[in-house]
Amino acid sequence: MSDAAAQLLSRSREPVYLQLATIFRRQIESGAWRPGEQIPSLEALCREYGVARMTMHHAISQLDAEGLVARSRGRGTFVKAAGRDRRPLALPTSWDQAVAVGDRLSTEAIVESTADVPLPDDLGMPCDGRRAAAYHFLHRAHRLDGRPFAVGEVYIEAAVFAREPEAFRQGASVPVLDRFPGLQVSAARQRLSIVAAGGDAAKALELPVGAPVAELRRFACVDDVIVYYARIEFPTEFVCLDFDLLASRG
Repeated sequence: MSDAAAQLLSRSREPVYLQLATIFRRQIESGAWRPGEQIPSLEALCREYGVARMTMHHAISQLDAEGLVARSRGRGTFVKAAGRDRRPLALPTSWDQAVAVGDRLSTEAIVESTADVPLPDDLGMPCDGRRAAAYHFLHRAHRLDGRPFAVGEVYIEAAVFAREPEAFRQGASVPVLDRFPGLQVSAARQRLSIVAAGGDAAKALELPVGAPVAELRRFACVDDVIVYYARIEFPTEFVCLDFDLLASRG
């Protein structure tokens, strides 16, 4: 094994076979290992990464279980698929997308406030909106087709929440706000950062503590008053942002 490979695998406490499975999965997803092509032999991979044959066997078995490779006795192991559908739904980057995404999610309550609460002192993003006197707090998890999609802390202006409490409890907040009778959102922004998952997020998203997650902070105002503020964490697999780099040239 090269010094570089040894150093690479020693950086993580994750089992070596899972690290190797991740490396090989990215080889497939990036197109370096193409569908139908034979991957290097077990012996060659063991020499390259300096691991025992059983460790490498477990790594390839992981890919086999995911349907990414197929083994043929006497012939070797071949790439079976280009990669899993890792983004059945991308993280929303506009209000309309947030409405559409919210409509597809199931919601599981974790904690709900029993009394009115204020907004956090630090929203973690610029916001010129005025704070209402009181908010209702919801901490819940969302799933998409049974898979963890997001876990979030949501603050809804108390009077708005009181008018449609079950709608806010049972689904994502943005679709409820978008269809709220007589309510017109006048300003809405969000900020995306990559952070390390804490205990609550790791548990809800079924990730290791410290794994990278996308943290989305978002607010919406009505008549310059903040009626909705959320801090939401997503697995990074859902982060896919596309930009037209020449759009500003007109």
